[in-house]
Amino acid sequence: MKMQNSAYWKRLRHIVLGAAALVGGAWFFGAAPSLVLASEAGSIGGEPLPKERRQNETGANTRRVDRAEDMIALLHEGNRMAIEGAKLALEKGQAERVKNYALLLTKEHQRCDNQLMDYADQKQIDRRNLEDGKQEPTDGPLERLRVRQPQNFDRAFILAMVREHGKMIDALTSTMQESRDTDLRRLLAGQMPVLQRLKRSGEAILARLPANSEN
Repeated sequence: MKMQNSAYWKRLRHIVLGAAALVGGAWFFGAAPSLVLASEAGSIGGEPLPKERRQNETGANTRRVDRAEDMIALLHEGNRMAIEGAKLALEKGQAERVKNYALLLTKEHQRCDNQLMDYADQKQIDRRNLEDGKQEPTDGPLERLRVRQPQNFDRAFILAMVREHGKMIDALTSTMQESRDTDLRRLLAGQMPVLQRLKRSGEAILARLPANSEN
């Protein structure tokens, strides 16, 4: 399964940097148009906008719709990546605590993903849009884990999961500050503690593992 792709990182960059720019956060590296994902997609809910409407749309409502869809797509991909990483850990992991963590990741991320799909259905988001932009993986965390030898796998896996959950937490924090979609904020507020617990659990495991190669 091809989980790591440039579309995932593009979504993450737009969400974290764009929302931080809007709220005046410390990550202000670019102009606010990075927020306007609607202008890139040229669509609402997966349906193309007429050219005239794309040119004349003032933006607030459309940006919120497409922002929500982009956030759901990001989280959906993040869940799938975590589950795929957990599968690798069950195959290659050495320490029992690492395998147990992999089982926890699978359980929690599958539950979170089911909630995302319920939200997508409620908002009439075409699930096919959540799979758009899949490309061949390059040098992402999963690809590096796939080539790890079992004796060097555990620490690299846990470190990758801690880092990825940290990025997801940043994206959720930014979106919760910016979004006017009450349902989306409620969904993210429910998933935030899960990601935080998984990150803390990974950090606790990492502290107990031998300090071998981490890259």
